[in-house]
Amino acid sequence: MANKARSWGGPGGVAWDYNPGSDSSIIEIVISHGDVVDSVAFKSFNGATGQTISSGRHGGNGGVSDKISIDGSGEYLSLISGTTLDYFGVVVVESLTFHTNLTTYGPFGLMTGSAFEIPMENGEIVGFFGRAGDFVDALGIYVTPSTN
Repeated sequence: MANKARSWGGPGGVAWDYNPGSDSSIIEIVISHGDVVDSVAFKSFNGATGQTISSGRHGGNGGVSDKISIDGSGEYLSLISGTTLDYFGVVVVESLTFHTNLTTYGPFGLMTGSAFEIPMENGEIVGFFGRAGDFVDALGIYVTPSTN
């Protein structure tokens, strides 16, 4: 079973949850960003069922989109880092960097705010939760012990 870690960011927006299960691996991330992170979307592959599970987009329509493809057979998400910022009176996720066991993707967004890092040791990030409105207000992770 995947365990929920704390989230980083602010209390604005609407809560969302993407927990495809501990048998799943994140295989794709679409992140839209400009000054801050506008939206995120995820796709996972469940090894037990053979199904691909998509999260839908969480956040607003702004920013430039980037797609990250992760090879779920040998690569997995191991760390998330970023910054949060008071953006016109609302605390949001300003930037995100996705770290796998093989490489780093990002940073996406500017990096002028307060830094955070979601530390992992011998674990794999298998899902996300947070809050979103016009931007990604907060982001947290679901983790499971690494099988790789």
